[in-house]
Amino acid sequence: MFIQVHDSLQMRQNYPLAIYYFGYHHHQEHVIRMHGLDVYQLFYCESGRGEILTQNKKFLIGKGEVFILSPKTYCEYYSISDEPWIVDIIGFRGSLADAIVNRLNLAQPSIFTLSRNFDFPEFVKNLIDIAKKPNSQIELSTYCYKLLLLLTNTLTPVLPITENNSDIITEKVIPYIQKNYLKDICLDEIADACKISKGHLCHRFKEEFGQTINNYIISLKIAQARQKLIFSPEKSIGEIAIECGFSSASYFGYKFKKVMGMSPNQYRLIN
Repeated sequence: MFIQVHDSLQMRQNYPLAIYYFGYHHHQEHVIRMHGLDVYQLFYCESGRGEILTQNKKFLIGKGEVFILSPKTYCEYYSISDEPWIVDIIGFRGSLADAIVNRLNLAQPSIFTLSRNFDFPEFVKNLIDIAKKPNSQIELSTYCYKLLLLLTNTLTPVLPITENNSDIITEKVIPYIQKNYLKDICLDEIADACKISKGHLCHRFKEEFGQTINNYIISLKIAQARQKLIFSPEKSIGEIAIECGFSSASYFGYKFKKVMGMSPNQYRLIN
């Protein structure tokens, strides 16, 4: 369940903390955001396992763990387990959000374990009842601040998988792909640009991310295409295919259906 808080942007900007949206018992899909969102995103994992890529680091989040994504920052996250990845999410911002998050030492990306005596899903579930009330933003703002204060006393940081800033995959390969994925780049070109052998590149990338470089590039293109299918209804499937780096509409349709389980037209119709 996802709920958007419908108070005006101007009203929300007047609050030190304001909840923009929240999700309860949400079946999390694969998401890629090249520039992030304008809000902090607070995730709690109810079940399953997910992988989160942001700020040149990779994190695994499992049951009972919490993660905070900063605004306007590249992020990608997806399930890595056979069972559904179920999460609770709160998106918040506000005039003092940056200062509060920094003060509470939650600004740096990290996985946190949550003490057993704190029921995060129940806390988020209560937001549903609050959001139904007229002029609920003041109460939601207070609730958000209360949540952050409570979390500071119940969270324990967990180290990310990749902490070495000199790691060539996170420092060179991923940024290069993200900058050039709409072009017709090949493995040789990536290896040359990052000064690494093609064999070592493929091995290290698969080891780090559990997929091939080509599949990762396709996932970036598909994520871009999904945005265009929804927000550019005037563009044809062929135009979107070319803009997203596919050689033809038919190849785009084939790859899109393989990843998303439906055709681009079907995806456009249901969104």
